[in-house]
Amino acid sequence: MKIMPTRIGVPFLSRRRDNPSDPAVLGSSPTRLSPLGHGLDETAEGSPALPKKSSASPVRTGLSRFSPHRGADNAEAPSGLYLATPHATATASSTRPTVFQPRRPWRKLLYIKQEYPDDYVDDTFLMELQKNANVRMYDYSTVVIQTTVITQHLSSIMIFISVFINLYRGSLAGRTLVWCSSISTVLGFVFWDILNMYLRTPEQRIVRLNLIKGALLFALLLFGLSPILRTLTEDTSRDTIWAMTVIFFGVNLAFHDYSTGNLTNIRFPGSVSLNAAVLASVLLASQLNNNLSVFAFLSFALKWFALFPIFRRYLKRISDAASMATTMVLVLMATALFMYINKAVALLHIFSSLFITFVCPLWLIWVQRYKNEIHGPWDEARPIVHRYFH
Repeated sequence: MKIMPTRIGVPFLSRRRDNPSDPAVLGSSPTRLSPLGHGLDETAEGSPALPKKSSASPVRTGLSRFSPHRGADNAEAPSGLYLATPHATATASSTRPTVFQPRRPWRKLLYIKQEYPDDYVDDTFLMELQKNANVRMYDYSTVVIQTTVITQHLSSIMIFISVFINLYRGSLAGRTLVWCSSISTVLGFVFWDILNMYLRTPEQRIVRLNLIKGALLFALLLFGLSPILRTLTEDTSRDTIWAMTVIFFGVNLAFHDYSTGNLTNIRFPGSVSLNAAVLASVLLASQLNNNLSVFAFLSFALKWFALFPIFRRYLKRISDAASMATTMVLVLMATALFMYINKAVALLHIFSSLFITFVCPLWLIWVQRYKNEIHGPWDEARPIVHRYFH
């Protein structure tokens, strides 16, 4: 019998390949294999005795069945022989229990390092959600009163354009316009003083006197520059003049100060509106025939676009009824002046005034129900400044 070692160091007994059916070979050294770990029970004479191993039974977890050289002689390995593999050792070591540390609770702080991603939010994120917290519900009558300032300014632009057309056609003299605008300005100051008789202070009187002095100085300067302004756009075509005039009046209408808090001076964006109106007036005045008409038209433009809006805001502050009456007067005046110029424009002005004053408030109230404004912890922080007055 021939003893062959294996790769794993456990010897086993194999039959001879030259004549595996030889009875001499089979009967010369009868040997019986026992399961791994018990050694050999019997050993032939003359053969070296194999040492017996511990009688403790090995753990069968992760063991594989051993069958050496099955392809050589188609002989089965003895039953009960099991060998341990490296995979079994790795599996046994990986089955050790892993201890997981619980994560700390999430805090809404960006300046500390946390075990959460940057875009993580907890279940309480939407608890601070607020819908329509600052939505203001409007009343129809209130909105109608507030829209009168837009109708007033639109009608004042229509009146100013009609005055220019009459001057351009020669149906209105420049001298008449100077007297009418001057008398209207004086009456406006007198009416202002009567209404403010019990509320006027010396400071307001000083402001009023400074305003009158500045208006007189500017009127004299404008009278001296009238010949230059009349020939300012001689080389420019009239189509360009009309187009630029429409653009400037659109800017005036868009940037006009429609609030009621400014009664002493002209601030941004009201200054942009005034400058646009003055530029449009200069362009229109350059198309007139004589210097007196240019002076009358430009002085009327300054009073109409600089002083008259302040007077309208004052009327709206003291009385809503006075503001509505002023609106009706201006709309009727603009319609009457344009009725002799172009009836289509006059009717368009009436319908646009009615639409702005009565239809747009209904539209705003109807659209207000679909407003959905949300606030929550994702909004930027707004500092609250406490002011203490002593």
